[in-house]
Amino acid sequence: MTENTKRGEVAAFLTQRLAEITKRDPSMITGSSVFVDMGLQSIDAVLLCGEVEDKFDIELDPASIFEHDTLDSFLGLIDERIAAQ
Repeated sequence: MTENTKRGEVAAFLTQRLAEITKRDPSMITGSSVFVDMGLQSIDAVLLCGEVEDKFDIELDPASIFEHDTLDSFLGLIDERIAAQ
């Protein structure tokens, strides 16, 4: 799987899960969408990080989702973790 394919897979997964969690249309979630502005709560962040860890076999600190508070920024962190495997 190429790097772009993996990033696309991660982006699609995050977009879908964020849409479900925040009850938004996936088409309204962009790379610059800020998680807190979307209504993402701390418990949601912890659960989402766990799902990402399980699906992509990486480790994430749940606080990282608030340090990387946009979809693009969080994707960048996930890319780094996947590349480090």
